[in-house]
Amino acid sequence: MFTHNELVLIAAKWVKKNLKFPIVTTELKTTGSREIPDVLAFRSNTSLIIECKTSLIDFKRDFKKPERINQDKGVGNYRLYLAPEGLIPINLIPKSWGFLEISPKGIINTVQFRQGNIYHNNSSPELYKIEDPFFHLSDIDKERSFLYSLLTRKNQQF
Repeated sequence: MFTHNELVLIAAKWVKKNLKFPIVTTELKTTGSREIPDVLAFRSNTSLIIECKTSLIDFKRDFKKPERINQDKGVGNYRLYLAPEGLIPINLIPKSWGFLEISPKGIINTVQFRQGNIYHNNSSPELYKIEDPFFHLSDIDKERSFLYSLLTRKNQQF
């Protein structure tokens, strides 16, 4: 069984390698958002979060978050859950969320998510949502806060 921290690191590496998101961060806190995604990733034209779950109770608790109830107040155009194999029944996963399972050997399997490129055309987000059942309209102000937080941390290195 994997710890939550192990799942977060595995998920972050998976997003960078398999989905080719160049900017990936884990458990980042920022002003302007109460949400702390386990994995938050950005490309020039889209964003993604992964919530890592090690128990069914934690997974069910996730639905009580304001960002899950009012989904346009959350971050991530794409939203996925990652859990150990067999922990979460697929019928509990919202249809618009991706679902990844990790095997005991650490191999991630895509159970529910789109195939191919992510947000690859020039349609507006509103139009793209019609074409892609996994696409969410996200809170741009909160995403900017996360990006600002990332950049100020990076800038402090000089």
